[in-house]
Amino acid sequence: MNSRPIRSWLIRGIVLGTLVGVVGYALQRTRSSLDPSASGSETDVITERHATAALVRRRVDPAGLESLREHVAETVVDGDPNRLLGLEAVTTASLFLTGEREEPELVWYVEGPRSAAAWDDRQLENAFPIDHEAILEDGDQWIDRELLVHAVHPERPRTATGGERLVASGDELERDVELVRLPLESGYPERLAEAFAGVTRRVVDGELELDRIENWSAEMLEAEAMFTESIFLERSADGYTLWQYMEAEDMDGVYEAYYDTWNPVARVAEVVVGRVLEEPDRILSLPLGTDTELLAHAVDPDRPLQVEDC
Repeated sequence: MNSRPIRSWLIRGIVLGTLVGVVGYALQRTRSSLDPSASGSETDVITERHATAALVRRRVDPAGLESLREHVAETVVDGDPNRLLGLEAVTTASLFLTGEREEPELVWYVEGPRSAAAWDDRQLENAFPIDHEAILEDGDQWIDRELLVHAVHPERPRTATGGERLVASGDELERDVELVRLPLESGYPERLAEAFAGVTRRVVDGELELDRIENWSAEMLEAEAMFTESIFLERSADGYTLWQYMEAEDMDGVYEAYYDTWNPVARVAEVVVGRVLEEPDRILSLPLGTDTELLAHAVDPDRPLQVEDC
C-alpha cells in the first residue's frame, strides 16, 4: 500500500483552494460529467450532493483482539451483507480495526443516498454491527465528525468480490479498501478545514458549482479507477483530523494514474503537502503510515452508480 492515492485526491484539493482563492473548494470532489468538455451541466457522477457517508468508532480492549476477529468472521462475514450494512439505507459498508499497536478501535464506514439516508448519530450508534465483550465504553471525550467529500465511480462493482458475493473479509477481497487517518497541524490548516467545511455545506445545498476544476477531478476519478472515496473532518479535544476512505480497483493503478497525469491540481499539491499535515511522512514516504486492517466489506446489490439512482 502506498501514499499516492492520498495525495491524488486529498492534498491536491487543499492546494487548489489556496491557489484560486476559494479555500472552501480545497477538497471538493467531482461534480460534473466524466466528459471533460461538459461544463455547468448537471453531474453524472455521485458526489456529497447526492449521497452521504459516516464513520462510527468504538474503542477496543487490546486483550480481546483475537476473540474479536473471530467474532467478526463468524457473525459478519457469513454471506448476508445486511449485518454489516446495518441500516436499510446503507449501500456500502466496511469494518476496520485501527491502532492495534497503541489504542485499538473498530471503525465502521457506511454510505447511502441522501434521499433515503436520513440517519442521525444515535441511529448510527445503535446500528453498530458488532456486539462483543472487547468493545469498551466510549467515555466522555467530545468528538464531532463531518463529511467533506464523497465521490462514486459510475462503473463501480455491485458486489464485494469479483464474483457474486455481497460480503467478504478483508483477505478475500480482490480490490483495495483503505481507511487512513491524517492529523492536521494546528492553526492555519485547521482554519482552512473549517472554511472548506462551510463551503461543502453550501455545495450540498446546491448553492455552489464548479466547472473546469470539477472536470479535472472527474478525469482523475476515471483514470484512477477509484470506486468510492469519502473524506471526513473530525474535531476533538486532541485537534483536527482528516479520515479518508478509499475503495479502488487497485491502489498501484491509482498510484500510476496520479503520477502520469498532467492534472495541475495534482501536480501543485506535492509542493505544499508538508504544510498542512502533522505527520506528512505518513503519506509522503512508503510504505503508507497506517496500521488499519480491513476486517469486512459489504455491498448492496443495488448500490447507486449514477445520480438517478439516488
